[in-house]
Amino acid sequence: MDVYGDDYPVELQPFGFVTRTDLERIAGLLEMPAGGLLVDVGCGRGGPGVAVARTAGARLLGLDVVASAIEGAPALAASLGLPDAEFRQGSFTGTGVSSGSADAVMSIDVLWMVLNKPAAMTETARILRPGARFVFTTWEPAYLDHTKLLAKAGLVVDLREETPAWHDRQRSVYERVLAATDALSAELGPGAEVIFAEARDTPPVLGGTPRLLIAAHKP
Repeated sequence: MDVYGDDYPVELQPFGFVTRTDLERIAGLLEMPAGGLLVDVGCGRGGPGVAVARTAGARLLGLDVVASAIEGAPALAASLGLPDAEFRQGSFTGTGVSSGSADAVMSIDVLWMVLNKPAAMTETARILRPGARFVFTTWEPAYLDHTKLLAKAGLVVDLREETPAWHDRQRSVYERVLAATDALSAELGPGAEVIFAEARDTPPVLGGTPRLLIAAHKP
């Protein structure tokens, strides 16, 4: 994606607005032990989680609520050098992961779609071992305070920052989507309308909805 230049990790087949800079920052913030279990919630095709797990020397469990999203994840993980990565269906509110078994949890651009965010935070806290971190990116509208949601789930926020250049990059992506409606419609079919609607409706509210990187830990 030329809006992002070399910072876009095309080989990871990401879904969303993640960058190499984001992934390097996430890997550093997770502070997990080598060989520990990293759970990536909302993993999609799995590429970003694979990249972070490789950097951290971790075992990866990728979860996504959509079965079709993870169909190609094992093959992609193997091609990226992590053939033992595991992928299965699971959601933010129902991971199916044992309590206290995760050495870290990550999520990229997914939490904003979860309707019951308090339940998602509680589930994340349940699966983390004491001292382990939850690191994620999401958008925060004015009416929402992720710090308070995390605190209510028993998690302590260590960092909350806007991701680099997120506003200009996201706006540029939407402009290019709307300039290529014919080509995208031919490629994606009726499903392209969802993308077009987002590209039309989101720019006016971007200024008050920052894309954040948040890190928290379980005491």
